[in-house]
Amino acid sequence: MSKEYEIFARHPERVLSGREVVLTLRDLTPGRSKYRGINVRAVVSRPPRPGEPTLWIRSVVGLRDPKPCSVRIVEELPEAFEAVPYSDFFEAMERAERR
Repeated sequence: MSKEYEIFARHPERVLSGREVVLTLRDLTPGRSKYRGINVRAVVSRPPRPGEPTLWIRSVVGLRDPKPCSVRIVEELPEAFEAVPYSDFFEAMERAERR
């Protein structure tokens, strides 16, 4: 079984831009690591590219886009983003992207 991930995106069009973006992937692979989150710098492709893990995009309220994507992980990032506690998570991801 190939790897499968999902993300929650405020602006899906930015994720599908074809350039590197910072994402928090949620692992959907059955087993002990299911739902584990990893922060990455990645490139998302639609339609999915063969050999790359499948990526499902969800809205911030959890609605899943019916069309799958694929994700190529360029770099794994630290477990935590630098941000003020209880601040906007998506803004912290955007700041990490500019680095």
